[in-house]
Amino acid sequence: MDKITSYEPMIASIIKRLNILYDRDEYMQVGRLAVYEALNKHDEAKCKESQFVYTIIYQRLIDEIRKNARRLERYQVTEDRVLDTFPIDSIDANLYLIGVKEKLTEREYTWLLMTIDGYALVEIAKHLGVSVSTAKNIRKQARKTLYTHFY
Repeated sequence: MDKITSYEPMIASIIKRLNILYDRDEYMQVGRLAVYEALNKHDEAKCKESQFVYTIIYQRLIDEIRKNARRLERYQVTEDRVLDTFPIDSIDANLYLIGVKEKLTEREYTWLLMTIDGYALVEIAKHLGVSVSTAKNIRKQARKTLYTHFY
C-alpha cells in the first residue's frame, strides 16, 4: 500500500498534464489501480520501475478518458434539451412527432426516432448507411431545426 501511495504525486502530475478538470478523485483511483497493476507486471530486467509505472498510469487514464467520452456521446440525447419537450411516455407521442416529421428531412427524423429509442450515434450511422461524421452533421441540423421549431 505504501508503494502505491508513493506514486500518487506521479498520478496527480499525469492528471494535470492530461488537463483532467472533472472527477479528479475517480481518475486518481484509476491511477492507483494502474500502479497496482504495473507493480505486479513489472520486470526489472526490461526497464525501470518508475518508467513502467508512468506508462501504465498514462495509458489507463487515456483509456478512461476515452471510455467516459464514449459514454457521454452515447447517453447525451441533445445539448439543447429540445427532446425534453417530447411526451415520450404518453400514448400521443407518435402523434406529437408527426408535426415534427414535416420539419425534418427523412434522415433527421430517423435520427430523432433512433435517439429517442436510445441508439448510439454509431448505430444510427450504420442504420442510415453513412459515416459517423455525416451522422453528426445530420444530428446537428436536426437539433438546429428542432430548436428553431420549439423555441
